[in-house]
Parts: sequence; structure tokens; C-alpha cells
Amino acid sequence: MKYKRQRYLLFYYILEKEKIEFNEKILINLIWRSISRYFGIKETSNTGLWIVELNPMEHWGILRFVHTSKENIISSLGMIRFLKDSRFSLYPVKTSGTIKKIKKFLNEIQNGKKLNSF
Repeated sequence: MKYKRQRYLLFYYILEKEKIEFNEKILINLIWRSISRYFGIKETSNTGLWIVELNPMEHWGILRFVHTSKENIISSLGMIRFLKDSRFSLYPVKTSGTIKKIKKFLNEIQNGKKLNSF
């Protein structure tokens, strides 16, 4: 079996009602449902989707997936609009081949160095 290269995606999310329960399990189910709805089960099984990190306090997270499914993942994130009865949006910010570059970019955003980059 050939090794598939991984990509990492930094995203931010906005949740209309903050009191709704939100965790990694709920997020991964939302994303899987969106991918399977728009691209089918076969494509969903080939994504290798995984949540690396989720920070509900600062509303960001990092996803890992196979490099061939990058466009499908990004478009599926944009198609998610609701979580339970509340409006919910995911915004992809940066894609990289290494987790180190994503973390560096995130630190620069949090320190105010890249406020106008997205």
C-alpha cells in the first residue's frame, strides 16, 4: 500500500448560540455527514479525516486529511450551515503539509502579527 501524504487545515468557526454542546465528536459527525452528502460514501472513506486539535474557547481547530481530498474537505466545510437549531459556520484559514507550519501561523495570528492575512 502506498503512503498517502497528509495535509493540515486550520479553521475558525462561529456558533450563534454559545450554550450548545460542541466537542470533537459532534464536529467530526458534522463534517463526515457533509462530505458524504455531497461527494458520496466512497470519497468520504478515502479522505482520512481526523481532528488534530480543537479549541472551543478560542473557536479554532486543526484537521488532518489526505492531500488528494483537499478541495472536497474545504468545500464540505463551507456547506455546513446548522448545528442543531443554531446557525453554525466553519471558515478554512490555512492549509499546510506540516503541523509545525500551522501552529506557527496560529501563533502569529494570536500575537497580532498577521491580523490582515485572512
